[in-house]
Amino acid sequence: MPPQRDQHALYDSLRDPDERGIDAEPVEEIHALVRRVNDRPDVRACFAALAGLLGKDEEPLAEFLRLALLGVAVGFVERNLSPHLEQHRAIVPPLLDDIRGVYRKAIARHAPYDADEFRHRAYHYGVHKASYLDWDLYLSHEMY
Repeated sequence: MPPQRDQHALYDSLRDPDERGIDAEPVEEIHALVRRVNDRPDVRACFAALAGLLGKDEEPLAEFLRLALLGVAVGFVERNLSPHLEQHRAIVPPLLDDIRGVYRKAIARHAPYDADEFRHRAYHYGVHKASYLDWDLYLSHEMY
């Protein structure tokens, strides 16, 4: 089973300037990534179905939350998960709370952070959460 990343692990990895990206992949230019996934109507529809879960947050936090939700939408589409099923949607509020917590800790501690790196990590955190949900659903199906 893949290791779980909690908000503290995400926060600690944001503070490490030598780390180049999640799972050792290079940090991709985030705007190109968004353009690429935004060209997919299935991802746009999934994002729209989940967008009601976003709150009213200040910028740049709101952008980070949208990117995390976009990551969830991509993960849902890739794994045939439904944004309309409550047991699938249930991962979104804790994920958004994790991103808010990490951001607020960084601001409260006056910790330097790279906004592009934060965007990248927020997006991939959403993708990873969808992966973990798919894994959990698979395991629960296999066990019962």
